[in-house]
Amino acid sequence: MNLKYILPIFLLISSGDISLAENHTPSPKVVEEFKVGVKNVESKNYLEAVTIFEKLAQSGLSEAQFNLSLLYSSGLGTPKNYKTALYWSWQAHLNDHPTAINQINEIFDLITEALRDTVANQIIDELLTVAKAGEQNSALKLGKTYTDLLVVPDYQSAYVWLSIAQAYGLESASELLSQVADQLTVEEILAQQEKASNTFSEINS
Repeated sequence: MNLKYILPIFLLISSGDISLAENHTPSPKVVEEFKVGVKNVESKNYLEAVTIFEKLAQSGLSEAQFNLSLLYSSGLGTPKNYKTALYWSWQAHLNDHPTAINQINEIFDLITEALRDTVANQIIDELLTVAKAGEQNSALKLGKTYTDLLVVPDYQSAYVWLSIAQAYGLESASELLSQVADQLTVEEILAQQEKASNTFSEINS
């Protein structure tokens, strides 16, 4: 279903496809809630918009995550908070929002490297919990976060989780794994392969 998502910083409206994380089709109730959130932005009822998008963002709706990030970065409906804005824009990026990376790059220019790493480590901790519980998509998301959100990429950890993502058959894992392997020595690759095998066995035993 084709709906509208917001760009509240410029008070512009554009079109986008609503889709949940892991490619689930949103329920009619979710679609309707999202529409209400957009209408609240259009009527400048930002406080209610934040409440609605917060709920939908928690459910994994990438457009809601993106919009919530924009509201936090612009200080509409909530005090301006770049840390929270980065958190939600990265979640949207991991859930394949097409323009979230632009918002992320803008936030990078507004924060310190220490804050960037704080957000990265928070997301990594959250992803590790669900990945170790068997949630397969989290393995791919971990690989991306280790390489692209940390100020200094952790290629060894990324190799472990991208190897696991590839074992699950997740799309794009193989290409990312090859790119990460180029950053490691043969000895490091062999060590991380062993770690990946052990972790995979622990998760799926």
